[in-house]
Amino acid sequence: MATTTFRDELARLKTGIRIAWVLNFGILWLVFIAVGVVLGLSTHVSNQQLANFLVVDAAVAALLAVLVMFIVNAQATRILLAAPAGDSVEITSGQLKNIVEEMAIAAALPKTPRVYELRGSGVANAYASADNFGNAQVVVTAELLDLLNTREELEGVIAHEIGHLKTGDSQAMTRLVALTSTTAIIAGMAGRLMFWGGGGGNRRGNNRDGNGNNPIAIVIIVLSFIFLMVAPLLSKVAESYMSRERESRADASAVEFTRNPTGIAQALIALENGSDHYGSKKMREDFGNTIGPVAFFNPLSAGLNLSTHPSTEKRVKALIAMGAQVEE
Repeated sequence: MATTTFRDELARLKTGIRIAWVLNFGILWLVFIAVGVVLGLSTHVSNQQLANFLVVDAAVAALLAVLVMFIVNAQATRILLAAPAGDSVEITSGQLKNIVEEMAIAAALPKTPRVYELRGSGVANAYASADNFGNAQVVVTAELLDLLNTREELEGVIAHEIGHLKTGDSQAMTRLVALTSTTAIIAGMAGRLMFWGGGGGNRRGNNRDGNGNNPIAIVIIVLSFIFLMVAPLLSKVAESYMSRERESRADASAVEFTRNPTGIAQALIALENGSDHYGSKKMREDFGNTIGPVAFFNPLSAGLNLSTHPSTEKRVKALIAMGAQVEE
């Protein structure tokens, strides 16, 4: 049986990210096409007029999709920092800052990440992000700081996030998650606007060209409405291409940096048992839908869950195999 190396997993992750980028570009493009159809396409058109409209609409939509992707790529870290609810406060001293510095040294990072505490998110969690210029940040929620009982547990969480920065997958995942979140937001806003606004005011006007209702145009308009309703979900489906092994590798990196598998294992157990004591279910869902793929702990635990994380049980069992001594 062939073994899978860390390099293989990283290559698979990067392949998945490229696929997800292509899928999200396609979704964005179709969202803008659908908006153009719903707002501008009349049912009183000939087939030639319909074809001309769709060509122009598709070209304009492609330009808009490229523009959005360019902006997201340039501003990914800012988008990710602002995505969850709450206020991000930079931490420049104290235990949290010290732990990040220690783990950055253990991982031999060339530059210590900036440290933020996210207050008011209603979610116990942490995540890391980075850009292509070597600028990185570690974000820990106030709820997580309240939930964890020991420094060892916090060290395990931070070391896990530093592990993502060390391998370089944080840079790629930061841009991807910023894109999928932006895509979902644009699609959701467009869908609600079209649904409640009705759209297509010119379809109710006079038939100046003397054409009757074109059934093909009607079908395209209906399909565009439907697509705008489901597009936010499709943008999240693209994230299912991500390898769950990236989380297992980061757990292993945390053990390497801290020399203590028990700390991160106990942190995972604490989150599994106590994360739902903070905030509301909706707050956890919103966090999971935006930051979930790069978060330490997946706050979504039921229903249609396209998580990139292994289950907490599997992660803890792997840590026990590394020598963790846990208290259930």
